[in-house]
Amino acid sequence: MKMYLRLVSALIQGVEPSDKEKKRNKIFYIVMTIIAGFGIMLPMTFFVGVILYSMTSALLPFGTQENGAELFLHLIASFSFIFGLNVIFSVFYFSGDIENLLPLPLRPYQIIGAKFTAALISESIMEWLVLLAALIGYTVGGNMPFYAWIIVLLGTITMPILPLIYCGIICMVVMYFTRFIKNKDTVNKITGIFTFAVIAGIVYLASLSGFNTEKLIETLSQHDNPVLNVMNCIFPTVPLLIRSMGTGSILEFLLYLVINAAAIAVFMLLAQVLYLPSVVGIGQGAAKERRSAEEIISKMKQHSPSFTYFKKEFRLLVRTPAYFTNCVMINFMFPVFVYLAFLIHKQTNFLDSFIYGIKSGNEETVLLFMLGITAVSVLVTAVNCIASSALTREGKHFSFIKYIPVPYMTQLNVKALVSILFSGTGMILSVVLACIQLNTGIKFTLFCCLLSLLSVTFATYLGVYMDCINPKLIWDDELNALRGNYNIFFNMALAIVTEGILCAGSYFLFKYTNIGALFIIIIVFVLLMVLNSISYLLCYYRSKKLIEQIEG
Repeated sequence: MKMYLRLVSALIQGVEPSDKEKKRNKIFYIVMTIIAGFGIMLPMTFFVGVILYSMTSALLPFGTQENGAELFLHLIASFSFIFGLNVIFSVFYFSGDIENLLPLPLRPYQIIGAKFTAALISESIMEWLVLLAALIGYTVGGNMPFYAWIIVLLGTITMPILPLIYCGIICMVVMYFTRFIKNKDTVNKITGIFTFAVIAGIVYLASLSGFNTEKLIETLSQHDNPVLNVMNCIFPTVPLLIRSMGTGSILEFLLYLVINAAAIAVFMLLAQVLYLPSVVGIGQGAAKERRSAEEIISKMKQHSPSFTYFKKEFRLLVRTPAYFTNCVMINFMFPVFVYLAFLIHKQTNFLDSFIYGIKSGNEETVLLFMLGITAVSVLVTAVNCIASSALTREGKHFSFIKYIPVPYMTQLNVKALVSILFSGTGMILSVVLACIQLNTGIKFTLFCCLLSLLSVTFATYLGVYMDCINPKLIWDDELNALRGNYNIFFNMALAIVTEGILCAGSYFLFKYTNIGALFIIIIVFVLLMVLNSISYLLCYYRSKKLIEQIEG
């Protein structure tokens, strides 16, 4: 047990920022942690708790209050499984510690057990917060007895285990029986396609069924729900946990714990049998075609330093599957969601009042639409983490930034341009699609696109500056460069807080004063210009000193 705990601790420290990186800007970490807590965690958990409380209260008269909580927990478990596949593949087979662990006197199940625990802890922090908020909302909304609170705490900690065990079993079976998957690029491509296909399938099914609150409550009020029946078979721990909270059945809660324990036992047994044969021969990348120096030189063309650096950054994001899946592809998911919203509207007419307000020129509706564009543009740019991992992506090659004859600001501008290209393209497609559906006219559409681009640019330079302060340069694969980079989370929190203040302040100014929507939109436009200037100037005047302080 002592060896197991030491190994788990070492693996977690390998993902977390190093002590040197933390000490480099200790005050920065403390301040940003506070901002992240109040800017993201607290509002998100409160929102989830309110949703579960409202859903449970609405279903309580029908006697099906557990259905809402079961549906929500099944969604969390499903997304944990979908996004956990790539993580588990990376942690089990393509992390840089494998060559150090295999020669040690450790059994396969011990290595896998430690790796699984470290992945569970690292990946489940946000999930634990969401689960805790959801179960508290269900407990309060359903007037549960006092013992339910004990089950809430135990259930929150143990609920993510089964989805990740599914991921682990699938990974080991695939790697054992499928010999052509021997490099992380192939795995990242397959899991990326799988993730995209599953999300597209969910979007398609949702568009066929339509959506509104009344229909959802009506569906969940049925005692025999076919969707929940299927999901309960896939994740049997969910209904057991929810029912044990409501009925106080010790037997059901013990059965919940037994299923988790049995899943762990089967997982460890399979690890002992399958892991060692499947991990042999694993390569860090696909085999590269060897070319002679003369052939390489003959195909070289001379370009400006900025253009050459741009191609390097662009190709790095597009050709690296981990970056392409997590940084690039996400920008083009939002247009799909916009299309879904209008597709559902054609079946349910839930956007009638909003569309009527836009077409009739209602000031409040138009203002909300434009504020929504700025907020979503900032959020998408922060979430794709292209800007906030600008220096982190260099990793052990960080010294390249210092020694090439290209000014630091030129390099940062190119990194920002790549982020603006991907983020801006996705957002402009979304804005144009929405404006076409709303029939707003060319001038209005162009102004909305400009507003979106200003928001994207602000979030981009803010992210680049955040990563200049304290980049995570110690990582063994590209996925860990994103997973262990706190700057991504901090940048997201700071961008959300800033944009939240801007949008909320603008709306309240309109609502409680006599200032018109047009004047407020102009104010928002000017403030975005100011924010862009501040974020750019921070990079311009501070980047050189910050980069020179970093040892690479």
